[in-house]
Amino acid sequence: MFHPKKSDLPLHQFHPREQPKLKKWLKKPLVYALTVILLWWFFWPSHSEVLHYSDEEKLLRAMDFERLSKYDEGVDKWLIDHEGTVTQGTPQYTEYLKDKEALYHSTVEYWDLNDYQGHPDGEEQGDLILLLIPLRNAESVLPLMFKHMMNLTYPHSLIDVAFLVSDCSPDDHTLEALFDYSIALQHGNLSKVLDLEDKEKSVKGSTELHLNYMSPEYLDQREKSFAPPFHKGYDTPFRSVEIFKKDFGQVIGQGFTDRHDVKVQGIRRKLMGRARNWLTANALKPYHSWVYWRDADVELMPGDIIQNLMKFDYDVIVPNVWRPLPEFLGKEQAYDLNSWMESEQGLALAKKLEEDDVIVEGYAEYPTWRVHLGYIRKPDGNPDELVNLDGVGGVSILAKAKIFRQGVQFPAFTFLNHAETEAFGKMAKKMGFKVGGLPHYTIWHIYEPSEDDLKEIAKKERKKRRSGKRE
Repeated sequence: MFHPKKSDLPLHQFHPREQPKLKKWLKKPLVYALTVILLWWFFWPSHSEVLHYSDEEKLLRAMDFERLSKYDEGVDKWLIDHEGTVTQGTPQYTEYLKDKEALYHSTVEYWDLNDYQGHPDGEEQGDLILLLIPLRNAESVLPLMFKHMMNLTYPHSLIDVAFLVSDCSPDDHTLEALFDYSIALQHGNLSKVLDLEDKEKSVKGSTELHLNYMSPEYLDQREKSFAPPFHKGYDTPFRSVEIFKKDFGQVIGQGFTDRHDVKVQGIRRKLMGRARNWLTANALKPYHSWVYWRDADVELMPGDIIQNLMKFDYDVIVPNVWRPLPEFLGKEQAYDLNSWMESEQGLALAKKLEEDDVIVEGYAEYPTWRVHLGYIRKPDGNPDELVNLDGVGGVSILAKAKIFRQGVQFPAFTFLNHAETEAFGKMAKKMGFKVGGLPHYTIWHIYEPSEDDLKEIAKKERKKRRSGKRE
């Protein structure tokens, strides 16, 4: 179902016919007569039907372009004769009344939201999706993010994209790079732009030392993830792209250690909740049936993920999110521990906390003993197995747009001792919506070395160089 957008329209000029020249002896009496007629005209209430073009022109910015197209070159419209009388019985006046009624109607929009509930077969039904991506100091991962966007097999013509760039460092260029990539995306030549960038990087050489310690299986997957052949809609522009810029006062660093320190989690997640709510409120339109939240730093993900999540017809659904690790750290690890099933221990812990305290899942300071989606994954498990959840992580969330219209949000305050996406899951479930996750359907987050990891890698590199010298 396609819904065209309205655009600002140019103001159309109405050109009255030039009047024939009057004889000199008629001019003075006519001036007096016209003055009397004009005074009577403006102050007599029964003539309110007269069209004042200056007032009508103010409405043209909201008018229907197709309906107004006949005025593009200017049209003579005679509604008042030379004696100042409204010619109400003429075909021209009847046409004017029809146009006027149509113009007023074109400024009123009607949406039956029952038509935008979200279908499990959304692609066949023409469901429009809103893809929302928050960004902060994300310049380095934008190429990867855009490759995943182009790799989505859900028709790009049914996807509106909205980015929110916020709280970036002074020397960061996320906004500028995002704008350039988005223009190339909508021109259909972004894949060529990214190919050229990849070739330049290969000439300069990689500074990602950790790749020397990753498993061969992972490196092979990484190499093949964006290798041709691509699906037929790979370079197809999206229905629209919007870029928003707004800061929320987030000062916590973007490094792995900074972001995951338990002391800052409550503050950080509440600010992230504000950002998510702001983006939803500004980008969601009445014709959207689904909202897909995606983090920019996902490394491996199936191109048909939207259809694979949508088919379960859940109000909120998430995949499992893992991350690769160097071989000396065990090769892989569950990444997103914010997707979980509530436990009796978790509920008991919440009762002991202050009302404004935020439980941070996955930290020893908060022993909830909940069942995490990440820890029930089996590499050979059924990818269609579905479990009900209470909390969800924010890396990849598909939700029906109707839940946002009915009041579900990402709490930027403490809600049931949680905030942001975990509180979002709790709120949705409390309002009667279905929240679920797929334990064996896995996407992979990029590996971000912690400070300890970097020290260990540096230690191994020094050892490698010393061994080389001895040889």
